[in-house]
Amino acid sequence: MVNVFSRLTRRATSSGSATADAASIKTPLIHGNSLNRTSSASSVKRLRRAPADEPARRRLLLISDTADFDPHITHRFQAEGFEVTFIGFVCSGDSERDRKALENAVHEKEDELEEGERYAIVAYSRPAYYLLGSHHLTTSNTNPFPRLCALIAYYPLTSTDQWTRDYHAGGDQGPACCNTDSIFEPALNTNYLPIQIHLSGHEAKHSTFWPWIGVPSEGDTTYKKRHQCYVYTYPESKAGFAEWSGSVEADDRVSAQLAWSRTMGCLRRAFGVGSNWAVVDIETVWEEYWMRVMAGLDKKVENGAAVEMMVSRGQAHEGNMRGKMDMHEGEGPAVTCVPTKAGGSTPQTLRSFFAETFIPAGPASQHIRLLSRTVGADQIVDEMRFSFRHTAEVPWLLPGVAPTNRDIQVVIIVVASFCADKIVKQSLYWDQADVLVQAGLLDPKLVPRTNVMG
Repeated sequence: MVNVFSRLTRRATSSGSATADAASIKTPLIHGNSLNRTSSASSVKRLRRAPADEPARRRLLLISDTADFDPHITHRFQAEGFEVTFIGFVCSGDSERDRKALENAVHEKEDELEEGERYAIVAYSRPAYYLLGSHHLTTSNTNPFPRLCALIAYYPLTSTDQWTRDYHAGGDQGPACCNTDSIFEPALNTNYLPIQIHLSGHEAKHSTFWPWIGVPSEGDTTYKKRHQCYVYTYPESKAGFAEWSGSVEADDRVSAQLAWSRTMGCLRRAFGVGSNWAVVDIETVWEEYWMRVMAGLDKKVENGAAVEMMVSRGQAHEGNMRGKMDMHEGEGPAVTCVPTKAGGSTPQTLRSFFAETFIPAGPASQHIRLLSRTVGADQIVDEMRFSFRHTAEVPWLLPGVAPTNRDIQVVIIVVASFCADKIVKQSLYWDQADVLVQAGLLDPKLVPRTNVMG
């Protein structure tokens, strides 16, 4: 769901502006003989690229209405190459005073920047609400924070929040900056400030939800603030879903991962992904992983080489970053072949999977062809064609099935998730009924089909 919406608060006290968890910490950088897999030329060039220059500093303010904050989130941002400062902004209940105090606290952090540096803000709950309001007040036509390059606002309010009472109850109208057309223009002006709004449990249909947004008037100059708002809703989740320590429900964890991907995509675009990004390009990591998997056929690498590219439970591998990067319980590493349930979720089961079940096992005729690839901020989706003559068991695809000497070809979708430069999770999907038909184990007449249109 996409919509479009842009100074608030000035008081910095010892209790209202506290840094936590090593504020402003800088994180450094942290085919076989019978298996053929084609990859793009650009990917190969990236693999051979010389090490990046010293990365530019990427400042990130985390702001919440609590005295401390979920360390998992702080660690993940640090792992992605951001210098993180936390502001624990405890609200007093006086909205006008609070928003002025918060604006003051942000400006003090902004004043600490060196010439040419920019920063982004990820805010939660009421501080997020105040910061959004600062960008949409019609009394000013300039952005309140000149050096801000992105604003991410998590659950600034809910549909039943008392902040919304007694405000304008108009229809689906918004301020002049609500025109979404410019979002989809081929060459969107890079001077626009991207603002993401992540809402839980409801749909933001009416301006009633946004008291600081009124019906456009003749003198409304909000659009001159030059920002674009992208509003995302998570109907199955509650406020707090993006903070791991606050929720363990499955729906919230799914929403948290989706929101994280959107946040990372926004931040990477805002700061500019380039050769000097502090974290290795995930496609380069993915290509190296596949090279290691395939090298296992010739025993050119140890069976556990591919596993070493995945995040170890509890901490990252040495060299990825300084210190530990805690993972939420239930997070990787994991590989799952969905139709057959083959895979692993611990270093031991993963090593067994790669050594005895996955690609190194099976017939010599195995061949993989990459058909398409979609690369996101922290995920890659590959569409691959896997073909072979069934002269040996393929444990992950046809477990327990004796060789049929049939030619089999299937399209496989692989979804890989990343944390910094490590693979966290892989899920493989394919049409198992089609595989069984080709292997002669399922009557084709039992598989529902539609008429193919010419």
